[in-house]
Amino acid sequence: MNNNSVKENISKLRRRLGLSQEAMAEKMCISRTAYRNIETGKTRLMSENIDKIASILGISAEELMLGYRPEEGGSREFNDMKAQYGTKIKEIENGYEEEIRRLKAHISVLNDLVSTLKETVRTKEEVITMLRKTISENAMK
Repeated sequence: MNNNSVKENISKLRRRLGLSQEAMAEKMCISRTAYRNIETGKTRLMSENIDKIASILGISAEELMLGYRPEEGGSREFNDMKAQYGTKIKEIENGYEEEIRRLKAHISVLNDLVSTLKETVRTKEEVITMLRKTISENAMK
């Protein structure tokens, strides 16, 4: 929630009820200019103004500030956004899970290759040892 969204909520609700800025100003006992400054953000909203405006518009201060009734769980836009983010998060999670499966398969292949290379090295070390022994025996003859 920020000041821009609150002033947009005020303006939207006022127009929905068919009230002019002048009518709102009269109900709040302030000048039309003072009220216009509230809607345009030139005047900071004080809690008493929020309470007055909410009362005139027939809603709670929370609903005015948030743009929806808190007990309803959010506005349609909020719920739509929440669903979109949920879908996107699931797509990302699925992508990571697939990448993890791919990497695990690759690691398995690499582990097999390492085992094969170790066996090859062990075999070559045995051959080298046998050749050295043979060379040593031939050198003694």
